[in-house]
Amino acid sequence: MAGGVITIYEQTRKSFLSSLYSFKVVLPGLLAMLFIAVFSNNLPGVPNPFTLENLFRWLDGVIGPLNHQPFFQILNSNFVWNPLLMGFIIGNIFGVPHCWKRGLSYIHILMPLGIIMLAPHFMIGHAFKLGFWPIALCAGFMLLTATATLLLAKLFKVDDRQASIIAGGLSTGDPHAGIILMPLIKAKGGQVINASIGVIGFGLISMLLLPGLAGFFDFPQTYIGLASVIGVGNGHQALYAAYESGYEAGRYALWFDVGRHVIMPAGFLYVFIAMFIRKLRRPDDPKVQATRGIDKFPVWLGVFICAWILACLHLFKEPAHHAIFNMVQWDFSLAAAALGLSISFKDIAAAGVRGFILTIVTGILRIALLLAVIAVCVKAGLLQA
Repeated sequence: MAGGVITIYEQTRKSFLSSLYSFKVVLPGLLAMLFIAVFSNNLPGVPNPFTLENLFRWLDGVIGPLNHQPFFQILNSNFVWNPLLMGFIIGNIFGVPHCWKRGLSYIHILMPLGIIMLAPHFMIGHAFKLGFWPIALCAGFMLLTATATLLLAKLFKVDDRQASIIAGGLSTGDPHAGIILMPLIKAKGGQVINASIGVIGFGLISMLLLPGLAGFFDFPQTYIGLASVIGVGNGHQALYAAYESGYEAGRYALWFDVGRHVIMPAGFLYVFIAMFIRKLRRPDDPKVQATRGIDKFPVWLGVFICAWILACLHLFKEPAHHAIFNMVQWDFSLAAAALGLSISFKDIAAAGVRGFILTIVTGILRIALLLAVIAVCVKAGLLQA
């Protein structure tokens, strides 16, 4: 009977879009995502002053800058986390009506689309001005951090899906990488949020820890800025750490952060490919869950890689780059709202604290090794004192 139904369906469908729910069915969920996105962020084309983003900006003004950084920016408030937070609060306090759920499933379309549109945002040419060794340190420690996280995850018995999200976020210095890896790794929503909170939490710890440790090495302000970018990451958290050591260190952190930013795609691609190959080699191992269900290299990821290569060749002009990023903000705001509505406190708590312990251990080892390597490079003259 089931086979007959499938045959009739295949004969009557006219395109791959026939597999989507009808617009009438998904409309309630899409409207919920839209309203959460519009009241969370100052999205392009929507002159709405009553947003969570504006509330955080007002509170930043009340609190005042901390080492020249807004408080809520240090906590990673942005166009992804604002709607995710609002959706999470609404879903856990008021619940999610059943009629919304089919519309929320559009997150599986929005995420790949948003990732593809991110490609023009990463232009490697912008980092060439930094010089060879700073770029080499950024790239080397990104790959080293990802590898160490995935290896140590076995020691701490962390689920490989959650470990992959941690590896992506910690190695690139950006919790967004965990969100980007979600459809590739096939991680659960609770695992993604748990891992991302851990990465942000480690950033808060390391931004307080690194300035004191760097003081023992008597680095030039230039390379305290570099150490902050690689060792702390997370944008404003790195700037907080750098400005804590001196104004010049903060200025150089802004300069070196370009190098970390533009190579981010290599970080999450490395994590996905490593876990995908692992799954292909051990298809029957029940402990291997990351990328489970992905049988071949995703076509949309290939499109992203091609677009990233074109961006590196500077084939996207600045007006196009900015226009595409405006669409990215809309896309990820809608997807984050859907994700926030789809997870509960129990989902996040179920991932446990082992992931956070893994993040802390790997992150501290990275900082220790990074400071030692920078000291050697300065002594050897590879980095000009």
